[in-house]
Amino acid sequence: MSHTSEQWNFQDNTAYRTPWTTNPYSITVRKAGVHGTTIANIPNRKTVPDAEQRANALMMAHSPEMLELLRRFIGWYSNKTKDNFYKAMPFKNQPPDIQDAMKLVQKITGESYV
Repeated sequence: MSHTSEQWNFQDNTAYRTPWTTNPYSITVRKAGVHGTTIANIPNRKTVPDAEQRANALMMAHSPEMLELLRRFIGWYSNKTKDNFYKAMPFKNQPPDIQDAMKLVQKITGESYV
């Protein structure tokens, strides 16, 4: 399973001369041959404050970068085998925070560290 690989962008639709009222924020990508593709829209809900809607959209727009940093975190800080520094020890031999990071990557991508 893989997410859209192009750079995800936060789109503030309230900045237009005629602001969008139904989807004030969205996450888009530029793909070859098209102007843009929408990954997600954040619908306007009166029960969710605007600042929270904006924060949710920003979190989603930057989630691919967070996933990549999480993978690098695991690569740098996981316990390695004594004979090969690049090979991580089994899941059960990892510190709790590394185990949590490994579980989260598995939830997102299906990659198994266990």
